[in-house]
Amino acid sequence: MTFVGKLKEKPVFTGVGCTKFGSVLETPEIKGLSFYELACEAAFEAMDEANIDPKEIDAFYIGSMVSHISHLYSHHTQMADWLGLHLKPGMHFATACSTTNTGAGLAAMGVASGKFRNVLVVGCEILSSEATGDPTVRKPLDPTTLWYYTDFGIDQAYGYHHSYDIATAYGGLPIIGYAKKYGIPMEKMDEVMHAVHKAVRLHSSKNKKAFVETTLQQEAKKAGFKSTMDFWKSRKNPYLAWPARAKSALNTVDGASAFVISSEKEAKKYFSKDPISVEGFHWSSSNYPWYGRDPTDWAIDKTAFDTAMKMAKIKPGDIGYLDVHDCMQIYQLIQPEICGYFKKGEAWKAFLEGRTTYKGDKPMNTSGGRHGKGHAFAASAGASIYEAVKQMRGEATGRQIPDEPEVSVVHNHGYGMHSAVSVLKRR
Repeated sequence: MTFVGKLKEKPVFTGVGCTKFGSVLETPEIKGLSFYELACEAAFEAMDEANIDPKEIDAFYIGSMVSHISHLYSHHTQMADWLGLHLKPGMHFATACSTTNTGAGLAAMGVASGKFRNVLVVGCEILSSEATGDPTVRKPLDPTTLWYYTDFGIDQAYGYHHSYDIATAYGGLPIIGYAKKYGIPMEKMDEVMHAVHKAVRLHSSKNKKAFVETTLQQEAKKAGFKSTMDFWKSRKNPYLAWPARAKSALNTVDGASAFVISSEKEAKKYFSKDPISVEGFHWSSSNYPWYGRDPTDWAIDKTAFDTAMKMAKIKPGDIGYLDVHDCMQIYQLIQPEICGYFKKGEAWKAFLEGRTTYKGDKPMNTSGGRHGKGHAFAASAGASIYEAVKQMRGEATGRQIPDEPEVSVVHNHGYGMHSAVSVLKRR
């Protein structure tokens, strides 16, 4: 039995920050920025929103997964002066792509224990390029090399070797398994995945901080197609691992996210907005493979969801907004059924009916997910928390959920395998 535990008081998010996601080699908003500058941009946005100065931060946690790309280790020592946190308790940590979601729980425990009043959590990643001998000069990083580096997150001795096929394990097999489990013809399943991607692109097109700023309709029209389905099935969208197509996969990007978690007592001194509390959280760790004969039955996620929701004393029907890790978009069908947001075998219908958009009754991943918003590994979970907090405060301009969520659940996978779930509640 998994121990649930509880927080003696409810720490709250007082500030959130996030950079534009893109490439430091090309994207105008972040072009030329170093790791330090990216991290600071997100961190100071969060501190400004929290209405506090660095001197009021009692501890800071910095997460990054593929540190050798940036030639940067001991991030907390190198960033202390950049953030104005000289001599403050700092720590570098990583749970791969779930890092900043894990950081929410770490910060919440630090605050709830009474040790700290305000904790800053920062996630930053640069994946488009790698450092050279000159710290001001970066060179493009080939995607094959990036995945070679990333695969060090997998058991190399006894599990899998380099070039683990993420498209097959995360995309192709789960899509086949889902279709087989619920009797969905593969042609219809392709329509479902097309509907998922349309929702992804609708949301990213309305998010100024997203990597992909166009809808699927706009891209299809520009490419000369009369319909998005014709475009979806064309050579412009090839299979990565049948039946998973290229546009059902993540886009790796550069970016940073941050948030400040404070004690409720401390927040009352200076914070004027509705505080968003950390009601529950849980992490679950395993090794590959993380599923067996049924590629949609993921115990690692069920454990994290069930325990975090039990800690928060909520039921699936209480969730007003759900954000799930979608490095492959089949996750948007599997994860909501695991946590009960949808009944088993119902998620695919909801996407065809348009219910998961910001205008629908079951909104999900309104930032654009890991394809539209982009996937900056350790920073992406914090970007998901950023989106949830903005939605709950009514500040998600252009994609605001009409009924501001009272409860949000944020889920992330960390490569290798780590599942993190946080439950947020508007107080």
